[in-house]
Amino acid sequence: MQILFNHNLPRKLRHQLVPHTVSLTKELGWNQYGNGVLLGLAQTEFDVLLTADSNLYHQQNVTLYDIAVVVLRAYDNTYEALVPLLPEAMNLIERIQPGEIQYVYVDEMMRQSDLRRGKGPYAKNQPP
Repeated sequence: MQILFNHNLPRKLRHQLVPHTVSLTKELGWNQYGNGVLLGLAQTEFDVLLTADSNLYHQQNVTLYDIAVVVLRAYDNTYEALVPLLPEAMNLIERIQPGEIQYVYVDEMMRQSDLRRGKGPYAKNQPP
């Protein structure tokens, strides 16, 4: 599986995703692109975009792209905070389909916070 790491993830997380091939937006010179352009470019070369951008759901209609998105939701984007999310993320990566967006939460408290605020998968309206 070809995975693209968004610029908001620590690069050393990539070593936890073996046997998948992981590329970084920074390595490709894509870190300056917004989500729409990034998804458009990535869909031609990658199967999954892995990101910590919780607002992606509101900004883009991922169903229009031939790439899946997995969003890691922790209290910060450090390696130590995100590593515990990887087993569930790896499971999702194996079964997620292009055009889907899935969230992996560090705990139920954060999931409930998104639910209360109508954020991410709990948004009331689909993106345009």
